[in-house]
Amino acid sequence: MRRLVQRYEPSQPSRWPLFGMLALGLVAGAAVGGYAVSQRSRFERLPELALRVREMRAGRRLQDDGEATVVAVSSNPRRKATSEA
Repeated sequence: MRRLVQRYEPSQPSRWPLFGMLALGLVAGAAVGGYAVSQRSRFERLPELALRVREMRAGRRLQDDGEATVVAVSSNPRRKATSEA
C-alpha cells in the first residue's frame, strides 16, 4: 500500500527545466537584440517609408480605374535558368 501511495504522490519539481527556459529566453533575447542593432538604419527609415507608401496609396486612389492588377512572382529563379541551359 505504501508503494502505491508513493508512486502516485506528486514529485517535487526540478529547477533544471526552469533554468533551461531562462537560458533559452536569454539566448533568444540576445539574438533579437543583435538583429535590431544590426538593422538600426533600416528601422530608422521605417517612418519615412510608411509616409511614402501612404502618399502612393492616396495617389492611386485618385487615379484608380477599378481594374485589378495581376503580378506573377517566381518562387525559384534558378529553376528557369537551369532548364534553359
